[in-house]
Amino acid sequence: MKKRTLIINKRNEMPFAKKIGWDIVTVLLWAGWIYLWKPLLIVFYKIVTLDAEVDEISNVIFDEISAVTVEHAIIMLVATPTILFILSWLNRHVAPSVHFIYKFDEYAKYFQVDSAKLRDSIDAQLITIYHDNSGRIVDIETKI
Repeated sequence: MKKRTLIINKRNEMPFAKKIGWDIVTVLLWAGWIYLWKPLLIVFYKIVTLDAEVDEISNVIFDEISAVTVEHAIIMLVATPTILFILSWLNRHVAPSVHFIYKFDEYAKYFQVDSAKLRDSIDAQLITIYHDNSGRIVDIETKI
C-alpha cells in the first residue's frame, strides 16, 4: 500500500510524454540562460588567463559587454515572455488528483507541530522553521 503524504508532488501523475517535454524545455531554458552569460564569461576568461594584453583588456571588455546590452537584452525581452506565454498555454492538462484538502490540525499532527503556531504562521510574512538533525520540525517562529 502506498503511503499518503501531505507534501504535494504531482509529477508522478503527469503522462510520460509531458514529463519528457517539460524536462526538454527546462534544459533548453537553462542553456539559453547560460548562453546569455557567454560574453561575460569570455571577458572573465581573458582577464584571468591574461590572454589579452593590458592595453587590450578594456577593449575586450567593451566589445563583449556591448554585445550583452544590445543583442542579448533584445533576445531576453522578446524570447522570455514568448516562452512563458507558450508554456502557460501548454499547461492545460489536469491530471486526476489523489490529494485531499487537509485541516490545520491534520497538518499539525502529521508534522508534529503546535496547531496554534501553524495557524498563526499562515498570514505571517517571515517564518523561521527549526528542525532537528533528521529533518523533523521542532518549532515554528513567526516574526512579522
